Amino acid sequence: MKDFLDKKRWKDLKMNASYKWAIAIAVFILTLTFILTYRYVGSASPAGVGQGVSKGDGQALSIQATTEEQIKERKPLTVGIAQKPASLNPFDVLDGPALTIQNTMFEGLLTYTEDMALQPLLAEDYQLSEDATTLTFELREGVTFHDGTVFNAEAVKANLDYVRNEENDMERATFFSFIEEVTVDNEFRLTIKATHPNSAMLSYFAHDAAVFLSPKQIKMKEQDRTHEIQPVGTGPFKLVEQDKKDDIITVRPYEKHWKGEQPNVSSIAFIAVTDIDKRIDMLKSEALDVVLSLPTNEADKLKQHPEFNIHTVPSHNVFYIGMNLKNQKFKEQKVRQALNYAVDKETLIKEALNGFGTIADSAIAPQVYGYAAQRIYDYDIEKSKTLLAESSENDFTSVLWTRDEPEFLSVAEHVAAQLDEIGININVQAYDSNTFFQQLDSGEGTELWLGRWSPGTGDADWGLRPNFSSAHVPPNFNNAGYYINQEVDEQLDQAIITADMDKRLNIYGDIQQTIYEEAPWIFLYVPDEIVATSQQVKGITLQSTGVVDFKDTFKE
Repeated sequence: MKDFLDKKRWKDLKMNASYKWAIAIAVFILTLTFILTYRYVGSASPAGVGQGVSKGDGQALSIQATTEEQIKERKPLTVGIAQKPASLNPFDVLDGPALTIQNTMFEGLLTYTEDMALQPLLAEDYQLSEDATTLTFELREGVTFHDGTVFNAEAVKANLDYVRNEENDMERATFFSFIEEVTVDNEFRLTIKATHPNSAMLSYFAHDAAVFLSPKQIKMKEQDRTHEIQPVGTGPFKLVEQDKKDDIITVRPYEKHWKGEQPNVSSIAFIAVTDIDKRIDMLKSEALDVVLSLPTNEADKLKQHPEFNIHTVPSHNVFYIGMNLKNQKFKEQKVRQALNYAVDKETLIKEALNGFGTIADSAIAPQVYGYAAQRIYDYDIEKSKTLLAESSENDFTSVLWTRDEPEFLSVAEHVAAQLDEIGININVQAYDSNTFFQQLDSGEGTELWLGRWSPGTGDADWGLRPNFSSAHVPPNFNNAGYYINQEVDEQLDQAIITADMDKRLNIYGDIQQTIYEEAPWIFLYVPDEIVATSQQVKGITLQSTGVVDFKDTFKE
């Protein structure tokens, strides 16, 4: 999720024989009753927690059957990742490969269902106060960490206190900055008090970052600052080996997982291979079973080969062209709407993304909690020209800033070429990321810019507030277009203090309608997350954050 959050400013692997036979016997008994166990792979859901649509060769994988034979003959899985994780401490890492690896070993209090409803995980129940300032969790009993430590309220508090402590300098510290106090009510009940009314707290606790380490690891770190935190969680897999020389991290099933179920693979080896061509060659030679972080051009090539499956899901990212509303050229709504009608998003997605994307019909992506679809600005050159003619603006030249990265450059050039068809001359200027952000942050000289945004929380508040609240204009980030609407400000503030989720979602729907109509952005597209696997790999769950869930994966 490399967007404005790229910057520090938001800081925000054998099962023993007896156990295998025990599993086989248990499954045999279940099979007599159910014959087959089906797993539905459904629609995607919000950040870091929901389960995504999985497509093979362009078709939706709707039902996966796991037979007795498949379970009995568990096989190892090899996964190619783009880079080795900077850390296996879930509170000190932001990159996608690390999130996928930690997802095998860690769990949080909440998750999302396939229809984007919050659902307890390590919590059994939760209650948000009417004033949206306190959140109480009733915790699941009988859960243990991989080192045998009991999961309870003290463990949760130890984790939240650790990550929030500024002296520990955790990357995720600001993510939990909404917490004022954590109180242990009893062994399996705790209350979290927020610094201010914040109904988005629930989404935070359904995020990949809101997972829990064994308190023993935290204590060891506190006693010895040189201790390297080990990924000891409560998840279905546990760490077997971290080979730093060959960049291989191996996990295998945790035999005492609280669900009483075992994953369908004997182990997973995550192998860091930076070069995408090498990752593809390893997939073709069967040295890898899964390849993550697949570029669209490589996915387009691989989908032509029946021995591979391409799995996609709409991401949390929205690509857009921002407009500086302080600039006279973009002050009129008709001009801004005209620019939206002038861009052929379908062609853009086809040519720049090889078809791996969908048109953005809101300022936030469909898999974000609180998303509300709007009527798309269809490609309509004549309507665009009419709106321009009706406006009082005569200066139809502009500068478009972009990052000097292939995807960004390609999109910027495509948009510039399309706007030229209605007589708008666009000068594309590319910069390295640091310079790009510095220019936006300064608030000086901005006309148009190509942006990408993904709310780290997976919640509408952080999808909308940073970009459209008047409190976030430069130098306060991220509202570089100086979009100011008092009603939107008031609605954002009302939504965050509203504990009634239905009312809250209605408010966010209204906000999105207003923003889409006022068009402070040229709304472009939502790119797909893409993963490639061999045909033998089944049950992959690709989340909209790019994280892959291997809990139900098996290999034929």
